[in-house]
Amino acid sequence: MKELKDFNQKVHIEYPTIWRYKVIGEDAQKTRKAIESVTKRPTTITFSKQSNRGKYQSFNADIMVHSEEEREQIYRDLKGHKDIKMVL
Repeated sequence: MKELKDFNQKVHIEYPTIWRYKVIGEDAQKTRKAIESVTKRPTTITFSKQSNRGKYQSFNADIMVHSEEEREQIYRDLKGHKDIKMVL
């Protein structure tokens, strides 16, 4: 019998760690600048892909985070930026 996983169990993450955010926007240049303005420190930003119709572009943003609170704050800041449509 297959063991069921407890999806309510919190994943343990060792800090500091490099965390990858998937960031999606409509304008590639504005999306990159938005990522840079939120992180305000060395961040590796790489193009990921473009939607089938070309309306959206996604980027990977890799950044060193030192705590869960910092990781979540960056997520909220990215998500709240006017030039970013979605953050995963």
